[in-house]
Amino acid sequence: MSLWFDVDDLIRYYCATTRPTGIQRLSFEMFQQLRLVGAAHGVRFCRRTAVPPYFRAIDFAAFEAKLTTLIETPTAASPAARPRHTWLRTRAKALPPGLRRNLGRIARAGREILLASRDILRPAKNATITCDTAFDLAGPVVFEPGDWLVNLGSSWSAPYSPDCLAGLKARKVRFAVLVYDLVPLLFPEWSAPITLQEFRNWVRETLPAADMLLTISRNTAADIATHLGPNLPPVKILPLGSRPRAAGPVPAAQPFVLFVSTIEVRKNHALMFKIWQQLLAQYPQAMVPDLVFAGKRGWLTGDFLQQMENANWLEGKIRFIESPTDAELAKLYQQCLFTVYPSLYEGWGLPVTESLSFGKTVAASNRASIPEAGGEFCTYFDPDNLAEATAVIAGLIMQPERVAALEARIAAYFNPPSWQDTAMSLLAALVEGEVAAMREFDAAA
Repeated sequence: MSLWFDVDDLIRYYCATTRPTGIQRLSFEMFQQLRLVGAAHGVRFCRRTAVPPYFRAIDFAAFEAKLTTLIETPTAASPAARPRHTWLRTRAKALPPGLRRNLGRIARAGREILLASRDILRPAKNATITCDTAFDLAGPVVFEPGDWLVNLGSSWSAPYSPDCLAGLKARKVRFAVLVYDLVPLLFPEWSAPITLQEFRNWVRETLPAADMLLTISRNTAADIATHLGPNLPPVKILPLGSRPRAAGPVPAAQPFVLFVSTIEVRKNHALMFKIWQQLLAQYPQAMVPDLVFAGKRGWLTGDFLQQMENANWLEGKIRFIESPTDAELAKLYQQCLFTVYPSLYEGWGLPVTESLSFGKTVAASNRASIPEAGGEFCTYFDPDNLAEATAVIAGLIMQPERVAALEARIAAYFNPPSWQDTAMSLLAALVEGEVAAMREFDAAA
């Protein structure tokens, strides 16, 4: 029996950009461990093609080496977060209010299009993977009855065709899909229209064709059971891994609180902006640390970013570090006072686990799976309650002994699974699924 892992969406992602989001970080960590531990289990890697026979084997070791280099290569410096009041802005203020509002809407729409297209326009400049066939091995994948095909990526964005799924079934190839969350289904207002269409098609066509659904939290498993009906395949919850982290360097000269996330509506950056406004109104400026956003620019955020510019990023008390490398991100985790994660909904909350792995506590949302990720090592708040969230974060800033106590608890008791544990749990689930299938076959015979 061979266990084939489809890495196609990872290849496609890095054909366009070099900075991962949570899904790419998680899937790449798992693929690396599967390569290391999987030789005895028949682990192999493939990508998809648009036409039959649909799959080609790839040299994952070569892909891994290239990807590791890309991830650690710094991008060009981001523009400063603080705006410059140009002559154009001055002239705009002199226009009649109605005309100024309409021109502002046009400008924001243009900015949204520019930001959305940025990763498409950057590939040649940032030396991403230039060809999805670069790591192909000779010949197509030849599946045998009883093999597994496993997708750990964002498979809704490039779904399997009905003909491809029918071919897998005809060859008695078993199929497993990782479901990170059901956010586009549960909260369509947070997604781009194309994502909604792709995700709904994926739920309707791909998930019912699977022999096993994988997920990374009890919360998402419950969502699947509640919202996708009783006729779906079995669901296996994987323990999410973490890496041991090095001790931190000397603290930053200017204290800061860290928020690691793509900037998008669901992540709730707007709440953090309001909290920092409140803190600066309640306390002397010197007592309020900076707030650092670290991540990519996402979708449906043009208005928010414009508001930040209009507010002059609170005179520099909020900073944006765009698309940091893993090394840069590690330094931010090591030097921050603590981190925040006010997301409105998550399938897990990888930055929470990452923060704890660096020994840093988190002021976190109490929604969805985030308390699963943070456990007893975080302080939680309602992400829709500004007063409560402000009080929690102010308490950590103004009472550093509380942060020290939480850090001591993390050092003593935080012992998460490794990524190797995650990989082994996945392999065990696939073997168990194959044994169950054999029992069903024997019973039917």
